[in-house]
Formats: sequence, structure tokens, C-alpha cells
Amino acid sequence: MKHYQYTTVKFLTTVLLPVIIMIGLLLWGTVLFLSGEQMTFAQVLIYGSSILLFFSIAGIHTPSWIKLDDEKIIVHAFFVTHTFYWRDLSFVQLRVYKQTGKLYIRLGTNKIIKGRYWIHSDIKGFDELFEQLKSKSFVEKKISSVER
Repeated sequence: MKHYQYTTVKFLTTVLLPVIIMIGLLLWGTVLFLSGEQMTFAQVLIYGSSILLFFSIAGIHTPSWIKLDDEKIIVHAFFVTHTFYWRDLSFVQLRVYKQTGKLYIRLGTNKIIKGRYWIHSDIKGFDELFEQLKSKSFVEKKISSVER
């Protein structure tokens, strides 16, 4: 099983820093709300940062490491691990954003939280990871009423 992981500095800047900023915004919104100042802005901060924080941690938008082999892919961050078996997936989509140096992976499951990940090109072995994912990617074939 091949292991892909960020360096400590890249982990801090790409994975941990956005979560810390969201926690800071949540705390700021809470302080504003409790003080009674700028209630609408405080509510936007509280609701927005809470939703983003939940999906960043539970959904692992940006994983800290990925393990990959012919049987499965394991994605991990913040004490949360998602494991997907290739045979159980209905599709595997990749989108490359060269301008930002990111790869968007969408793994076909019926889960609302799991299956959507951003991988920065700064991860160790990015080119190899991309090639392996590219070889695994496929799009589900939709059967139209004519084909039935």
C-alpha cells in the first residue's frame, strides 16, 4: 500500500491553518452574538463557519494523508478516516486545476459527507498519486430508456 503525505509545513498551511481560521471566525461570531452587536453579521459568521468546520473535519475536504492500493483507498485527517473499496464505488472522477495546483477527487458513494477531496500538488509523490488515481478513474454509465 502506497502512502502519500504532506510535509509538516505543508500540512500546517494547507490542512490545519484553514481549520484554525474557521474556529477563529466561529469564536468571533459567538462573541459578537453574545455582546448583541452586529447580530446579522454574527449569525452569518456562526452558521457559515460551523457548516464549513463540520464538513472540513467530518468530510475531510483536505486530507493529511492518503493510502492507495489495488483494493482500496484510505483518506485521513483530524482523527477521521474514510476507507473506500474500488469495487464498491459507482464512479471515480478527477478534476485537475492547474492554476491552483490542486486535484479534486470525487468518489462515487451515496454519502453526503464522504467522497469529495482536494489534494494539493505539494503532497509527496503527487505525480505518482495522480497517475494511480487516473488509472482507477471511471464515470458511471447511465442507462437511458432507449438502451433498456
